[in-house]
Amino acid sequence: MRRLGVSIYPEKSSIEEIFAYLKEMSEIGAKRIFSCLLSVRKPANEIKEEFTKIHDYAKSLGYEIILDVNPSVFKELGVSYTDLKFFHDIHADGIRMDGGFSGFEEALMTYNPYGLKVEINMSSSTHTIDTIMDYQPNRYQLCACHNFYPHDYTGLDLDFFLKCSEKFRHYGLRTAAFIGSLEKDAYGPWPTTDGLCTLEMHRHMPIDIQLKHLVAL
Repeated sequence: MRRLGVSIYPEKSSIEEIFAYLKEMSEIGAKRIFSCLLSVRKPANEIKEEFTKIHDYAKSLGYEIILDVNPSVFKELGVSYTDLKFFHDIHADGIRMDGGFSGFEEALMTYNPYGLKVEINMSSSTHTIDTIMDYQPNRYQLCACHNFYPHDYTGLDLDFFLKCSEKFRHYGLRTAAFIGSLEKDAYGPWPTTDGLCTLEMHRHMPIDIQLKHLVAL
């Protein structure tokens, strides 16, 4: 099953702008949200209030919500890999580990009592996913997603993309990647926005061509 997703950045947009965008995109079939906690610099209570409001509206439109995090975010929010209640409380459906732990922690998190999905960064040729699988995770709660690359000439080349992807396909995991808008006002979490794609060859292609290529892959 293939699904279309969107990215949102609450620190860069008003809630009203995000609501309007989510409504518009839901009307063309978007069902997944990538949201980012890596670039948010707010106290945990403010994050909880703002993100819960956004997530509740997104859920009313049928979206699945994945939050981009890493061990530093866990530390800043006072979250332990043994207790993911914070992410449950803000009504997320899962977390994407942009930077990971040792493999044991990721495997253990797939057994969290809240049913949160654990998404692994797949833009690497390391053995991270093999290590996680060695610890017998709950595969039903494990998935993976590539990075996006906002600078020209920093995206993945096709051979490397396929090599990385195959490691995850080998385990039958659900995977995802990014395509980028060519609109001038498109933005991501960082200052540079030369496009927010996974594959470098997609950077200046029309978005429908990028999408068709990923589906073909």
